Amino acid sequence: MPGAQVETTRQQTERRTEGRARHRGDGRAGLRAEHRARPHALREAYSRTVAGEGSVAVITGPVGCGKTDVLHDLVRHAALGGALVLTATGARAERHLAFGVLGQLFDDPALPHGTAERIHALPAAAQQEPDGPVVSDGQAVPDGQAVPDGPAVSEGRAGEAPMRPELARELDALCTALRTAARQRPLVIAVDDLQHADLASLAALMYLRRRLRGARVLLVFADGGADGPDGAGPRAELAGDPDCRTVRLAPLSRSGVAELLAARLDPCAADRLAAECHALTGGNPLLVHAFADDRLAAAGADADLPVGSSFAAAVRTCLLRCDPTTAEAARCLAVLADIAPVPLLARMLGTGTAPAARAVAALTEAGLLDDGRFRHPAAHAAVLAGCEDADRRARHLRAALLLHEDGAPSTAVARQLVAADEVPGPWAVTVLRDAAEAELTGEPGRFGADCLKLAARGCRDPRRRAALTALLVRTQWRSGPSVAARHLGALEAAARDGLLDARDTAALTLGLLWLGRDADAVPQAPAAPRSAPYADFDPYRAEVLRARRWLYWDLAGDDPQPSGEAVTADAELTLQSTRIGDTSVESAMSALFALLYADRPDQAAQWCDSLLAEATARRETTWRAVLTGVRAEIAVRQGALADAERHARTALALLPAEDWGVAVGLPLAARLVACTVTGRTEEAQRVLAQRVPEEMFRTRFGAQYLYARGLHYLAAGRLRAAREDFLRCGELMRARGVDRPALIPWRGGAATACLGLGVREWAGELIGEQMELSDPEHARVRGASLRTIAALGEARRRPALLWEAVALLQAAGDRLELVGALADLSSAHHELGDYNRARMMARRAMQLARDCQAESLCERLLPHPAALDLTARTDKGPTDARTRAIATLSDAERRVAALAAVGHSNREIGRELFITVSTVEQHLTRVYRKLRINRRADLPAELPLGLTGTA
Repeated sequence: MPGAQVETTRQQTERRTEGRARHRGDGRAGLRAEHRARPHALREAYSRTVAGEGSVAVITGPVGCGKTDVLHDLVRHAALGGALVLTATGARAERHLAFGVLGQLFDDPALPHGTAERIHALPAAAQQEPDGPVVSDGQAVPDGQAVPDGPAVSEGRAGEAPMRPELARELDALCTALRTAARQRPLVIAVDDLQHADLASLAALMYLRRRLRGARVLLVFADGGADGPDGAGPRAELAGDPDCRTVRLAPLSRSGVAELLAARLDPCAADRLAAECHALTGGNPLLVHAFADDRLAAAGADADLPVGSSFAAAVRTCLLRCDPTTAEAARCLAVLADIAPVPLLARMLGTGTAPAARAVAALTEAGLLDDGRFRHPAAHAAVLAGCEDADRRARHLRAALLLHEDGAPSTAVARQLVAADEVPGPWAVTVLRDAAEAELTGEPGRFGADCLKLAARGCRDPRRRAALTALLVRTQWRSGPSVAARHLGALEAAARDGLLDARDTAALTLGLLWLGRDADAVPQAPAAPRSAPYADFDPYRAEVLRARRWLYWDLAGDDPQPSGEAVTADAELTLQSTRIGDTSVESAMSALFALLYADRPDQAAQWCDSLLAEATARRETTWRAVLTGVRAEIAVRQGALADAERHARTALALLPAEDWGVAVGLPLAARLVACTVTGRTEEAQRVLAQRVPEEMFRTRFGAQYLYARGLHYLAAGRLRAAREDFLRCGELMRARGVDRPALIPWRGGAATACLGLGVREWAGELIGEQMELSDPEHARVRGASLRTIAALGEARRRPALLWEAVALLQAAGDRLELVGALADLSSAHHELGDYNRARMMARRAMQLARDCQAESLCERLLPHPAALDLTARTDKGPTDARTRAIATLSDAERRVAALAAVGHSNREIGRELFITVSTVEQHLTRVYRKLRINRRADLPAELPLGLTGTA
């Protein structure tokens, strides 16, 4: 052969090798350490071939472990040594293309003239009718024996099917041409991915090997298929060949992974990531390179990302290079997820357990599996993503059928049905419902809803379908009421047709109430019969009544003015029996508001925080959002405005406005009050700009919203608008039959607006009615009312009324109203010329206002802030620290400090407490030391006010 042709072949081989190396990230460099002996063994086989001993070598091992790199190392070595190198690569897409691999091998200009034409004639020769006995490995097939129609190879054992004479003659001629070529220079026939070679080419290659033993021909195969049973496939035939050298590659060890990563990444990073990478890839070099690629791509973006698109692509490449059974096993395992015993996999594959076990072993050795499961979710996802949708759904359906036959848990079967998006029969409806109900007792998620939607779609029984829809509503309500509400129309139709039971009717009614729609028109299902002593108790109707009570203040049949102790005891009992996800959210909210209206804000806060922690742990979105909204209202009552604003924002972030229904007024009202009192006018305007449903103004939340908006208008000086909102709030409460100041003291707000407008007589009538309607134990309402009464009365009577208001508000724990009462008291003393007490009260008011972040409110209420010298901050240290310091005071010290804090002189304190001035001085000295202050002006606002003398 001319030298130019030899050089061309050599260059072509080098280009192919270098291209593959670049594509794989130059994997050969990383493989040298642990695979150093493999190329050496193949070069020895080549040396024997050069010396005249024809041989064959098979490179095996898991996919992605460098078989191609080792093969190309030999090809490069042989080409540089002057050998004629013929290469081919098997491809899954060409498995049924007869003689496709053989065509790649011998379509080379360096071969003798006419060789390519002989290869092209092979398919015709294989199909030609025999003109004599059929040859089977040199033996004639007796007359009358069946002869295959296709190429001379069966699906079982390559080369074992009878061969047609015409094909044998063509192959013999090819052998002659190859011997001739091998006399001039060694011949290397290299086939990569032998597992994907077409069967006709396999049979021809085995035929050539048997007839080229004495020629200078080296056949090298890279075979990535799983080991077959004895006697099956070309590898089994070659195993008995004494001249065959088998080179088996294995995955990299942890140190090998570290070396490979060091060639790609920073050495320190390579050492740090080696263990993680080895656990993720099983030492598969192809996956290790992909890991490195993803780390390099993530630099500067998300450096914590363990794997990305390169890893997923490498996983899919592994499957493409696997034999069909192994690749299909990977897809079936991806569908089965964690349920993957070998017998079940074998049934999925339609094979025996032995082929399934071999496929699992191959995938494990390739680094994709560990203990029958994918090593990383990204590998699992990549395998699923590589499946066609129709094929994937078919596999999921088959998995569902097999799991159901095996009696697997309903959740496992339902996951397959949902993935298949098909209901193959009535049994599937039952399975899907059982799985959804199992999730309903645990943490909510999309899976339960998906089960119910599929079950309802595939159910043919109208009554059963209605029950499934009702369960779907209850399930979706836990995470998105607006989504669940889409099914209420179907439930209403089912109710009219009499298809709902009591529980499902309750679910429909609760949904309609939440949206502000008329629930009275819903036909009520008869209650299920119950044994004594609960024969008259229907839990579902009771649940609806509690919802009406919370949402609409529907208190029909209740005691119109229950005692505070009775309300507290009933609320405590309800909250103790509340179970997140089981109890309706409305029941718990009603109990929390009962504590709040009974002036138990701290108690309500403790219960709310406890329930909120449980709802957060169970990922109950709707519960968490509503509880957070209630917590915002509680924080407003406590005067914790920063907390109130934060809770309100969180509540609205957890559930969008459309999910809140009529209850959206709850977080909006709390946030509006917080923004108003803290002087954040722009934020308050944004709250007011948010649209609310008109139906809300028939509920308690409409009343809360109107009251909050009225307070905002008061602060802004829009007195007529404020009075209008307060009066409208009162109309709503009277219409609901709950005109109780303990719920919302709308008359106090209206009276304040009337005072500002100069309508004093109307203001007096309103505040008088509020005092008459207030129970004596409602300290908060009475204290706030006394502020307005003091503003209406004579100046000399105001201090006494305001001292009483301060005492009541301090007992009720309402710090915002207490700030206002202290500011009013300062103004009253200032007006009467008692500037010392005016200054002391103003400082107490400002200290408390700072704790509440309500300085703007205090400054607005104080008449002469400059004259009162309020510029210096008088509180020392955090609120909790001051509270702990006060707790160290004795009773006598606390009484003396309390009177001193409100401006009493030492002589006045002694006269009030019947002690000497010297004793007063000694007590104050110890108080200053314990509280770490130097003067009376520094006495903390948390001290209980001394009320004996002035009151």
